[in-house]
Amino acid sequence: MKKQNNIFADLHTHSTASDGLLSPSQLIESAHEKGLSVIGITDHDTVSGLAEAHRAAEQTGVRLVSGIELSCGWQGRDTSVHVLGLYINEESPALQELLDDQRDQRYYRALKMVDLLSGLDLDVAELRQRFEQAPEKVLGRPHIARYLQERGYVKDFQEAFERYLSRGKPAYVAKDHVLPEVGIEIIHAAGGIAVVAHPGLTSDWGDVWNRISRMPWDGIESYYSEHSPRDVKRFAELARQHNLVSTGGSDYHGEYGKHSDRLGNYGLTQELYYDLVSKCAEKGIKIA
Repeated sequence: MKKQNNIFADLHTHSTASDGLLSPSQLIESAHEKGLSVIGITDHDTVSGLAEAHRAAEQTGVRLVSGIELSCGWQGRDTSVHVLGLYINEESPALQELLDDQRDQRYYRALKMVDLLSGLDLDVAELRQRFEQAPEKVLGRPHIARYLQERGYVKDFQEAFERYLSRGKPAYVAKDHVLPEVGIEIIHAAGGIAVVAHPGLTSDWGDVWNRISRMPWDGIESYYSEHSPRDVKRFAELARQHNLVSTGGSDYHGEYGKHSDRLGNYGLTQELYYDLVSKCAEKGIKIA
């Protein structure tokens, strides 16, 4: 998708609490420097960065939307259905219970992948130690990919996946999935809205939508950084047809590779953001 002008809100970003390169406070500061009024921090399967982010937001005046990105799906399916939770109460007991379980699963999956790399000429002990000392133990393939790139085993982030970490490659380990309907239920229990994340990246979107369309979604991420103009039109229309809100965001992880120069350039204009607020109010969901 082409860069948008006058971006007011970016509702999809990641910090070091999951697999981003900026700390929560640095991410807030960067959003402020970019002129964003609203930013959603939606780390993968964790809310551990939100307390720091709230403090930074209070100092800068940027409005923080508490969020999360849950990796959901079904057993035997190669790709996940990502569910964005926005405007959540991060202290929700139901959410915390799910995240505790998810964190443990991600951690042990990551260690299994590390062990599968032991046949390569790399320092697996160092990599394992790094993982074991990681805060919150919220780990995944991006962390391994960055390590392989840092140590020169691959030329870039993408090669790490293509050679080692994708399905069918030497270090791939299948993960346990949370069902999408469970993810939606947990987000609703936390007082948030449940949004289908980046649908345009789902190669078998038609089949997936047939399977999930009757679930109690609140929105679709229509205005996404990797959506083409045609995708944006398609998913915004789909949202209207199903009485869902359209959200938008950059999926910013930091200044590297395809993620470079995303923050502040993708998301919702002020008009689209307040349209989101208004439609949520019509659905009985009060946000500001």
